Amino acid sequence: MDVKQLRYFTEIADLGNMTRAAETLRIAQPALSQQIANLEAELGKRLFDRGPAGVALTQPGEVLYARARTLLRQVEDARRAVQEEHIQPSGGVKIGLPGSTGKLLAVPLLTELLAYPHLTLEIVERPSAELQAMVARGQLDLAIVVDASEMRGASVLPLIVEELYVIAPYLGTQFQQVTLDELAVQPLILPSQPSTIRKRIEASFLNARLNFRLVSEVSATDMLLRVVAAGLGWTLLPWSAASDDANRKQVSVLTLADERLRRELGLCTPDSSVSSAAIDTVRNLVVKTLNELVITKTWKGAEWVAA
Repeated sequence: MDVKQLRYFTEIADLGNMTRAAETLRIAQPALSQQIANLEAELGKRLFDRGPAGVALTQPGEVLYARARTLLRQVEDARRAVQEEHIQPSGGVKIGLPGSTGKLLAVPLLTELLAYPHLTLEIVERPSAELQAMVARGQLDLAIVVDASEMRGASVLPLIVEELYVIAPYLGTQFQQVTLDELAVQPLILPSQPSTIRKRIEASFLNARLNFRLVSEVSATDMLLRVVAAGLGWTLLPWSAASDDANRKQVSVLTLADERLRRELGLCTPDSSVSSAAIDTVRNLVVKTLNELVITKTWKGAEWVAA
């Protein structure tokens, strides 16, 4: 097994098609197929299921894919470090952020990274459940995840518990809170399933034996805030998602007077990967930045829970 074989293998897995992978890698398809056959023979396992629509990873292929991604990243980091001969951390790091958290974290995090000119950060925005799976598969070096459950291949360190607020069209400064009864009669535009926010508010209404008016579902946080600001309905989100719109007085952020809804944010890292100086640096900066946002009260309704 060598680096070239692993690069060929991951390219095929990403594209799901041997022909397209051969074109991308600029190698003849028979030669590419032979490289994969040699790799499968060495491992004694079939790595791909072949079908009319392309190829898909087998279970052994999934295991190899997660480790191959990590190894290829480390090879690239080593190559860059040797070529550039810098003492500072160098190389690329991929971090996943949910849309709501990214709205508050991305700018201060990238500002901190200006002190590391040889370190490149790629921010990937996805729903939390997808981010945890991507970390487990080796597609991300780390991620911030929400209310994460156990998953093979990924570990989660709880960092923050944050409040969920009622987000309404701008009502002026006199409105500060609302009861669950009052919220139930408003037109609600809630995050699409699966969503921990959605689960929490629906459970609250169920426990209170209240019917509610669901008028729409929206999966994207920015679009959800846009339709609320337009006066089309109310929703529930953390401060991290709504802070910009609230500061511009496009929406009002209200507390629930008779209910407290919260969610947990954690730092997700791969179980099996060997870290690098670049990944360690980004991980430490993420924790530092999040902690400062909480301590300075920039992140309203957030409580630091990590040791």
